[in-house]
Amino acid sequence: MSSIAGFFQPNTIYSKENEFCIKTIHDMSKALYHRGPNEQSFYYFPHGAFNQNFLLAGYIPGTFPHEVQPVTIKHQGNTYTLLFDGFISNPESIAMELETRQISTKDYSLEKLLLMSFIVEGTDFIKKLRGAFAIAIYDEGYNLLHLFRDALGLRPLFYSKKGAALVFASEIKALFCYPEIRPAVNMEGLTELLSLGPARRPGSAIFADVAEVKPGHILTFGKEYFREDAFHRFEIREHKDSYEDTLDNITYLLNQSIDSLKGSVTPISSLLSGGLDSSVVTAKLASLGVDAKATYSLEFENSVQHFKSNSFQPSLDAPYVQEMTTALGTRHTIFTCDNQTQFQYLKRSVEAHDLPTMADVDSSYVYFCEKVGAQHKIVFTGECADEIFCGYPWYHRGDEDPKTFPWSMDLSPRQCLLNDSLLESIPFAECVRSAYMDTCSEIGIDGENTPPELLHQKTFYLTIRYFMQTLVNRGDRAAAINSMDARVPFAHQELTEYLFNVPFEMKTRNGERKSLLREYAKGLLPETIRTRPKSPYPKTYDPGYEMLINNELLSQLAKPSCPLHEFVDKDKAASFCRQVKDLGRPWYGQLMAGPQLVAHYLQILYWLEIYKVDILL
Repeated sequence: MSSIAGFFQPNTIYSKENEFCIKTIHDMSKALYHRGPNEQSFYYFPHGAFNQNFLLAGYIPGTFPHEVQPVTIKHQGNTYTLLFDGFISNPESIAMELETRQISTKDYSLEKLLLMSFIVEGTDFIKKLRGAFAIAIYDEGYNLLHLFRDALGLRPLFYSKKGAALVFASEIKALFCYPEIRPAVNMEGLTELLSLGPARRPGSAIFADVAEVKPGHILTFGKEYFREDAFHRFEIREHKDSYEDTLDNITYLLNQSIDSLKGSVTPISSLLSGGLDSSVVTAKLASLGVDAKATYSLEFENSVQHFKSNSFQPSLDAPYVQEMTTALGTRHTIFTCDNQTQFQYLKRSVEAHDLPTMADVDSSYVYFCEKVGAQHKIVFTGECADEIFCGYPWYHRGDEDPKTFPWSMDLSPRQCLLNDSLLESIPFAECVRSAYMDTCSEIGIDGENTPPELLHQKTFYLTIRYFMQTLVNRGDRAAAINSMDARVPFAHQELTEYLFNVPFEMKTRNGERKSLLREYAKGLLPETIRTRPKSPYPKTYDPGYEMLINNELLSQLAKPSCPLHEFVDKDKAASFCRQVKDLGRPWYGQLMAGPQLVAHYLQILYWLEIYKVDILL
């Protein structure tokens, strides 16, 4: 975990003492300080400036040590400069490639290794990297800036083109430190926010004139030159491995992922919900001899009293957490989130993301990470297992093809609070259909007429590109705002690529959900944990929380100056807040039901107010 930021103006020459350069890059660094409070470094060159903020806990020690960035190499009369956020799991293979070209890497840092690989192979070097990364490289000879983002989008990288300049940063907030970039949302961004939110189209940042480098893409910018190319794509292939060989391969890849992440310079911990995914990670770390005895879980005040079992959330976590911590002998801490805290952290979550998020699902997680981060700066999580091992309900609907995003098939809940004039002007269905069809086409599938044998790959790909990306962003920002590093072993490129083509029947052998992961966990977990039905991240069922957010929304809408009046109908909101909400029927994912819709609109309000967003309709 760290941050990178900078601006590049190929048509302008700045002096080293230029006040605009110094102030702008320092303001950008300050905005991203939480991502890297241990080390701030700057680089000034004739056409702009760069910054990196480094988090010591985010560094994974290995064969190649860390070097203060930006890193510059002069080679054959040219100068190259690199910024890097993330980790690389295969540096040894990159070094071997260079050694075959008679380039000694004996005294190289990881940063120099990456930069020399670029110098030798050009942008193709990125195809050989594995890990989570956002990289910027400036080629002085060609006066070109290259931006790279890993195949799964595990590290964020946003940018904005303003005139002849390109500005980039790990989080959107830093872009607004550049004087010409102002927070604004046009009809396109608002339509996406209200139609797809809290998900985003790959490359979108909702704000006008702001974008994100797409996962697995390269962006190159120079004087009168701008190009974006994909260096990685998921490909549909026939799966020829037997069940036994498939399990062996998954075992190897998952073990490899956990092993590559276990190194640290500070003590590590793990989030433990008592579910299959987090228990696998925690138990595997213990089996590798890693000192990860600190575990943490989150509960909600009065959860036993108010919990209502449903098909999306069948059981509370507490009994399973107790069983797992007893089995592993961990030092476990339970943090309790009350209604007022969850409500107050709705705004903190917006500040972490720079955008409206998954309502209290995000706000409670930001609070959770704050409490954990005060004790441990490195935490392992079980996130992303449901996406690749098919734990979500929409994977298990038989041959039904919704021909849209399966976690958000009904758009009507999103529209029930909007005023009639906005409903007439926003093309909800067209926005969703366009995003859906474009995503299907990336793997060569017709989303409207998908052959039955390709339905699973389509659902898998939609899930990792949208739903998983939303949760990856959630984990990154909640950890980053608290200056900690969250490690996600299931978010592993080769494991995800392999499972993409494993037949659904093999992933659900004998009708058992996530059967491959459950088979992996044999002998690793107690049987009650290994066979526990899926229960997602917890949420509160306390009516007191619902009362809090209902009152807040109505109170805000009573103000004539409330920005929500642009699109929320006050009478519809009042009627909705008086209704008993359906707590089990979500409008997004598994957890976003009636109360979360109210909280989501509150987050939209906070977003408009905090960032002073201009609404360009």
